[in-house]
Amino acid sequence: MKITKKILGAVSAAALLSAVPAFAQDASDFGFGDATATDGEESSDGAEAYVEPKLEWSGEAGVNARAWIDTNEGYKSANDVSTKTGTEANGYLKLDLNYNGSSTDFNGKLKLDTATIKDNPEDVLEEVTVRSYLGNWQVEAGKMKNVWGKGDKLHVLDNFNANDYTDFVFPDYIDRRIAEPMFKVSYASPSSGDYLSNIKLEGVYTPMMTADRFASDGVLVPYSMTNLTNTVTGIVKHNAAIDLSSSLGNQDYAGIVDGLQTMSSFSADNLYEDNIKTLKYGQAGARFTATFSGIDFGASYYYGHYKQPSANLGNFVDSISNAIQSEVATVLADSTKLNANDAPYLYALVTRHNQEIATTAAALIAAGQATETTAQALATKAIIAKYAQAEASTYVGTGNQKLELPSLNYDQVQVFGLEAAFVLWKFNTRWEFAYNLTEDTAGDNPWIKNNSIGWVAGFDMDLPIHNLNINVQESGSYVLKNDKIEDGAYKTYDVDYNSDGNYTNNQLVVNVSDKWLYEKLTTECTVIYGIECKEWCVQPKISYNIFDGLTFIARGAYIYSNNENGQFYNFTQQNDKNHNISFAQLSVQYKF
Repeated sequence: MKITKKILGAVSAAALLSAVPAFAQDASDFGFGDATATDGEESSDGAEAYVEPKLEWSGEAGVNARAWIDTNEGYKSANDVSTKTGTEANGYLKLDLNYNGSSTDFNGKLKLDTATIKDNPEDVLEEVTVRSYLGNWQVEAGKMKNVWGKGDKLHVLDNFNANDYTDFVFPDYIDRRIAEPMFKVSYASPSSGDYLSNIKLEGVYTPMMTADRFASDGVLVPYSMTNLTNTVTGIVKHNAAIDLSSSLGNQDYAGIVDGLQTMSSFSADNLYEDNIKTLKYGQAGARFTATFSGIDFGASYYYGHYKQPSANLGNFVDSISNAIQSEVATVLADSTKLNANDAPYLYALVTRHNQEIATTAAALIAAGQATETTAQALATKAIIAKYAQAEASTYVGTGNQKLELPSLNYDQVQVFGLEAAFVLWKFNTRWEFAYNLTEDTAGDNPWIKNNSIGWVAGFDMDLPIHNLNINVQESGSYVLKNDKIEDGAYKTYDVDYNSDGNYTNNQLVVNVSDKWLYEKLTTECTVIYGIECKEWCVQPKISYNIFDGLTFIARGAYIYSNNENGQFYNFTQQNDKNHNISFAQLSVQYKF
């Protein structure tokens, strides 16, 4: 049982899936850019021209129907297709309200769908932002989404907003982000030279942090979350069973009630060390951007916390080790106590390795190191010494000693970033680089993420074939000082642990798209490939605009991963035959 190297580490795959391509977008495309001339255009005497206040609204409504294909068992008949293909469908409505005045504006967005209303009703009001334009200054406040970085919907510098991964495959990048109560101040320099222009400074503060969200039921529940839940549930039941056994023996009815309540009322929230809805988890950052000789560049700083927790397993591992040592001492003192009652963990371990014990005993006899009378006992002790700690995680649910629960925490991080975008021949290139500084600068604390670096590099270009466009991005990371945890139980539970010993993680994201029938029909395909773990995701898509805002969309996804260190393994592990999942989806969308 590996609780998790990063409690929900593989979910970063979903961040890559958010690169469902598009064409280059920067912050202004999402409503956070500079005011246009109509927002505050100056008259010839330097005073701002009056703009007639204007209220506008728009929206989008639609329905999505998805069919999950049974790739594990497959189909042998037409009846299998109808009975073994899981389906789900949901409708949604989005409303966008905008008010534009001469020096202020307001934007509000409502999101109505089953998941939001049921699980996160606070997000029905998805965004609400008030802006004020004060000369070269712009002040914003509200429940907002803020985008930093030059990547095309793929970033290592965009850290303020968490992600909603409950359905991580298709939502656009900005739609996946969870709006945060935020204050933002921007200054755009009025000076512009022949080489340096578009100088802008930004400062952002959020008084709290929202964590990433994940599906709690259905196909897209991360395996690492299921594994953690099962492990913790096992520990709670194990400890409660010990309490109940002791209470029943003494007829301690209060103890019995306490034990039953422990089993029935335990919440995963008890695992978190802190409440993230406090000032401790506030976020702050600053960013400088400008254009120099046709190169858009920038530098940024972020202070906050990772949006996915790390597990502190110190007490848990120590409690397992103590329990195992107790069993080992019992068996070494009296080998007849190697049974399911006195030494249940070692008894199960010896049973699992029974064939290896027989082989080892035969080898000892052949080498003259043991007799037929003593060989079995010596071989058994050798196997116990070899595997007792290595397989310690299988202890959960056995033995007569209580185990400690793991604790979860959101690691502090500071991100120092550089970004750039420029045209190179026919390539529209984009670049991001981040240095992630945590509290484990030495790399020797297994329960806190190490320092790391991350990057994004990519381009898009129009090809001289029809309306073909190709978008290519490579995103990667490298964990620094990854060799500082010594071999042993702590190393395998290290939040940065990689069983392949490979601490780089690179993904290649390629999108090819084309437009037909006077741009009413769009075809595209996105391919994501995990280089180190040899995993991939393929997403074909066809959309057809019937008339006005009515569009029909057919799309699908195929995801394969058979490496526990992979980003997609969270979603393919339970498909134990083929290690893949796939589905097709039909959507009807109307924009008004």
